[in-house]
Amino acid sequence: MDDPELFPSAPPVLVLGASSLVGPYLLARLAARGRAGICAGRRPPPGGTMAAPGFPWLRLDVADPAGWAVEPGAAVQSLMPLWLLPPLLPRLAGAGQIVALGSTSVQAKSDSADPEERAVARRLADAERAIAAFCADAGIPWTILRPTLIHDGLRDANVTAIARFVQRFGFFPVGMPARGLRQPIHADDVAGALVAALGNGLVAGRSIDLPGGETLTYREMVRRVFVALDRPVRIVPLPAGLLAAGISVVRRVTGVAYSPAMFARMNQDLAFDGGDAVRLLGYAAQPFRPRFSASPPDLAAP
Repeated sequence: MDDPELFPSAPPVLVLGASSLVGPYLLARLAARGRAGICAGRRPPPGGTMAAPGFPWLRLDVADPAGWAVEPGAAVQSLMPLWLLPPLLPRLAGAGQIVALGSTSVQAKSDSADPEERAVARRLADAERAIAAFCADAGIPWTILRPTLIHDGLRDANVTAIARFVQRFGFFPVGMPARGLRQPIHADDVAGALVAALGNGLVAGRSIDLPGGETLTYREMVRRVFVALDRPVRIVPLPAGLLAAGISVVRRVTGVAYSPAMFARMNQDLAFDGGDAVRLLGYAAQPFRPRFSASPPDLAAP
């Protein structure tokens, strides 16, 4: 499926939400394979109107998409928060395929103690149902990919946020004993799964979990961040309730609007079966070896 000789006659690809964590990696993979299309979003990419070779930028405001429609037969790859996609579906009625990123949060946060997190899970579930129903009526093959904890070493709100805290304070607090299982996945592995879904009839009509290449405890995940930063490992286990009370400090340091439920969840297993991804997408995620960078991948033409 990755043979470049197969792609000259392939349909164009419409990438929605290309400024997301996964966007630069997806565009790099598509451009390297000779695919072309359009990136649509509210803001143009830095430095010009070309998001990647073969992918000019189209301004699209999700709140006001009037006068815009997908090119007939195009493959749509949506990286936007999943609940933003259903309002656009009437504009995508001519698509040949829709592949959208969801999240395992649809399952993991459905019974969270935080009402805002439960609301997120409901929005994800409602969006999945709306997409499936619309595509069934329109005769469009659809796939929803549900990654776990995405990191890119640059601007994610998970692993990189931990690294920012460590760099500033030299330690990291965890809700003791921080034994909940995690499967962090690199944004490039998510992009690889998106590319593998293009034109792949095996994944039509499916929601597929995308776990990372390793299953490890939350504490071990944090330890590897220290190692990647070449810092002494100083993990401070504290009662989750005490940490939740100091959530405002964490928000100020990381710039991420964390929920107090995050600390209790450090002891919750958030591990998912990647068997369908392996079998249907040839998925092989990399092990968790975080790297922290100052720039996204190079999108120069190969």
